[in-house]
Amino acid sequence: MYRTLMTAATVLLLNQSLPALAGGMDMPMSGSNAMATTADYRFALAGPPTSAGSGKSIVSIKLVHDGKPVTGAIIIQSRADMGPIGMGAMTAPIKLLSEEPPGTYRFEVANGPVWQKPDNWSLSFGAKVQGVAQTVSGAVIVKLTP
Repeated sequence: MYRTLMTAATVLLLNQSLPALAGGMDMPMSGSNAMATTADYRFALAGPPTSAGSGKSIVSIKLVHDGKPVTGAIIIQSRADMGPIGMGAMTAPIKLLSEEPPGTYRFEVANGPVWQKPDNWSLSFGAKVQGVAQTVSGAVIVKLTP
């Protein structure tokens, strides 16, 4: 009985879904990001990093979709490492400060205690964006000074 119900449910689901898929996936959806994939997004520097003193740098990052900044993303992951110079295991603490102005996410990277000279760092991020099922992820390379 269970197997029969599961088979009937599967057939019903396929019968309802296949016409939409065959028609070029013209399924009705709302919102501007309804058909967006994570490949449609990228992280970019919003300006040069600034020193916050005590070996810390402030870095402003934009999450961009179709050339426009994305506001209200929830940053769920951030990492600072020295991968660009072959030292990916060397990391520094990084914390989100604010979204200021809207669509620009500011981070504090405590790179000074880790590395005592200017060099390239990889800052990688994971973000949840409304209307996108998967986590949007990406990285930027930035030259930080202690």
